[in-house]
Amino acid sequence: MFCAFTPCEVRAATITVDGTGMRSLLLAISGPPVPIDSRVMVGYFAGLTDPEIIADQGNPEFLESTFVAFGPGGVVGEGTGEPPTAGFFTFPTTATVEPPSPTFIEPSSPNNQQIYIWTFDSNNLPTDAAHQAIFTSTLPNWRWPTTDDGLTDTSISLDDSLSMLVGGSSSDAVFMVAIPEPGSWALFGFGMIGLLAVRRNGVSAFRLTSSAAKLQRGSAVSPTVDAPVNSST
Repeated sequence: MFCAFTPCEVRAATITVDGTGMRSLLLAISGPPVPIDSRVMVGYFAGLTDPEIIADQGNPEFLESTFVAFGPGGVVGEGTGEPPTAGFFTFPTTATVEPPSPTFIEPSSPNNQQIYIWTFDSNNLPTDAAHQAIFTSTLPNWRWPTTDDGLTDTSISLDDSLSMLVGGSSSDAVFMVAIPEPGSWALFGFGMIGLLAVRRNGVSAFRLTSSAAKLQRGSAVSPTVDAPVNSST
């Protein structure tokens, strides 16, 4: 009731993302820097395990449909001064996490409490991008804020120990990889399924192949013998 007549402070949880340290953000393992205004999204992929995220990296439209964002995120060049610097950024992103009207719902299993970063070389949608990187961390600071009072706010950095799902990292860079074409990625997926099937049945396949080879060698060196006629047939 008091707030009806007095301005009230709107509280929200904040995650600060720092990409201005030792590691720059690159389009590939050897550069160049990711362009200014490329998007950096903070959130998680609802219902997807890490292997499933990796498997679906060639389908950004599907990944976007599962992505739950924590606030608006940021862009490359943000917070780096004027003129902005490609490959670097720092920004806060905010969301309310407590009832009655949370704008961010914490994930349930299998995502647990891990914060994920999804960044790509487009200032619009991931489907417009040609390169992307997806990563997280098991460090305690890569956990979602649980209150809107600032006491559980957190800061994460590209210099933290990262778990790269898509893309890679080195001591001085986090780098994107090209988004595979849907057709080629599907073929890769079928190839992996085939490889797993071969590995699963490897012993049987080896035995069959060895037996066939032995028969072939035997037929090559053995004299031809007429098979006896079965008089009962």
